Amino acid sequence: MPKTKKKSKKQLEDELQKAAEEQKRQEEKERLFKLEEDALAAHRERLEIELEGKNRVLEAERLEEEQEMVVRMKGERKRCLDYEQSKLQEKIEWQKFVSCTSRPNVMFESEITTYVTMVREERSDRESVETAIEKCKAAEEVVGDLLELYCKACEEGNVTRQDWCMHYIGEIRDLEVELIDAATAHLLLYIEKQEPNTHLQVYLQWGNANDNMKVGFWGHLQSKGFRAKSIEHSKIQIGLDLPKAIQLQSIGHCIGVRSLYTTFDSAQGKDPVQMSIGGMIRVDLLSIPPFSKKVKGWTIRQVPAPGKELMKLPYPNTEHTTASTAIAAPCKIDYKVPSHVLVSKNPVVSWWDASVERWSTEGISEITWEQESRKISFFTARLASFSITQERHSDLPYKHWNMRPCDDMVVELTVQAARYELRFMISEDGLRLKGPQLPELLDVMFEPGSGEAGGLSGPSGRRPRIRSPATLLNELRECGLNLMPKNSDADQLEGYTPKHPETQARAYSDLSEIAAFYDIASSRHNKDLPAERALVRIRENELHEVFNPLDADGDNDYQAIMFFPDKCCHVQSLEGISPCREAMAPGHFTHASLYLCFAEPSDWTLT
Repeated sequence: MPKTKKKSKKQLEDELQKAAEEQKRQEEKERLFKLEEDALAAHRERLEIELEGKNRVLEAERLEEEQEMVVRMKGERKRCLDYEQSKLQEKIEWQKFVSCTSRPNVMFESEITTYVTMVREERSDRESVETAIEKCKAAEEVVGDLLELYCKACEEGNVTRQDWCMHYIGEIRDLEVELIDAATAHLLLYIEKQEPNTHLQVYLQWGNANDNMKVGFWGHLQSKGFRAKSIEHSKIQIGLDLPKAIQLQSIGHCIGVRSLYTTFDSAQGKDPVQMSIGGMIRVDLLSIPPFSKKVKGWTIRQVPAPGKELMKLPYPNTEHTTASTAIAAPCKIDYKVPSHVLVSKNPVVSWWDASVERWSTEGISEITWEQESRKISFFTARLASFSITQERHSDLPYKHWNMRPCDDMVVELTVQAARYELRFMISEDGLRLKGPQLPELLDVMFEPGSGEAGGLSGPSGRRPRIRSPATLLNELRECGLNLMPKNSDADQLEGYTPKHPETQARAYSDLSEIAAFYDIASSRHNKDLPAERALVRIRENELHEVFNPLDADGDNDYQAIMFFPDKCCHVQSLEGISPCREAMAPGHFTHASLYLCFAEPSDWTLT
């Protein structure tokens, strides 16, 4: 084989030098290329920033130009709405005037405070329970006027006015309980005038089973000889089973037990998580004052000191230290729940803990609900104020909702809540509930009485009830359907954040303008959007056709609308594509109102 010629040292050095120079040239080339790329990227970024800045300037100029138009348009709408509402209010006030009512005008705080003061001052120490109940009925009429004012404040978003109304509603209802307490104190002071049975026990009851306020009383007119007792106030459908421990924990007292049922509760929505339904029953253990004595033709009676006319005994009595009263046996309570209240198969009963202003289930057991008789029964380790309770957010979150025009100036709103699907009809006259047609909701859906009502007739020809939105929603809340959520309710729902108030206001106002011609549907993407942005879907529907907003095949028929606090626009979002496509639809810009998102610039002049 031929021998390979060895390279000299100089040749090797030359080759290494050439390789090093080549590497330097390559590195320089790469460096220059990188500089060129960075310069191009920086240039593009500058252009994008300049373009974005220019677009922002153009957007700001456009929104400012449009704002004057929008303010004029919204102002005209508000004036028309205020005019229509003023006519309705005049009609209501005229009806009150011709009814010759002596109730105070709740629009004026001075009249409310004067009314409360007069009722307190006119209260007699010798007032009967019947008279007190009649005064309470009159007071509830004033509460009804305040609730009407509260609902109007809800529709206007006037939180200060809402709080004002609830304050005086609470004050008047506290006054009602004061009236019943005073009448009960008078009853106990002269209890010997009542006719006891052979066991020296007094049974009294006031009201009927379906009354909004009813009272039952049982008294044991001796301080000993008490055994476990079953009390049945059949007329008002309230029952009590009292253990022997009642007497053992009240040694030295002649005891009475008062059951006071009201359709309202003392909590007044103070608990941020739980709400009461079906009214409240207050069960109080009372001490009967010493009986009067006859001495030489005189009747001597011990009159309690002011403020101590009605002595309520605690049960269980935690201050008692004797061994025989260490354990307080539970009491059984049952009462009738109003027919308009939706009660679940497994209801929860709670007692009001005033010390922390919360509903508590501690010590309550063996709850039984009888659907046919509408009776709730339970055992309790204490005597207090009780009510059926449920979470405020039981019907939240809404799974979906949609609105569709179904006639001239008539829109149907469907809300799929957590438990029920509710349908409402919205018209110029107001709002009415169309479904679900549950027995508990029939009185909310239809006017009382019977008679032919034409094509809108309900059961037995009853005419559908039409009210203002907040009034209807407040009635539904009384039935146990809370469709008036507060921002605080979002704290109980995982992954939900309240939307920005200005974004909500813009969306509500703009969507109301197109509801007569467009289907409007919710979007599942809303949950993932920040609080400043809200998304809905719309579909033109001038022929009042019925479309399923959840139909995947019709997804492309809907146009997504994004709302911001100060603008709105068409975006590319589709329900079937995640994440939400927030980019604007081709050829569209942001505008100061949804109306302008449809109109060409030449059409912007509003009449």
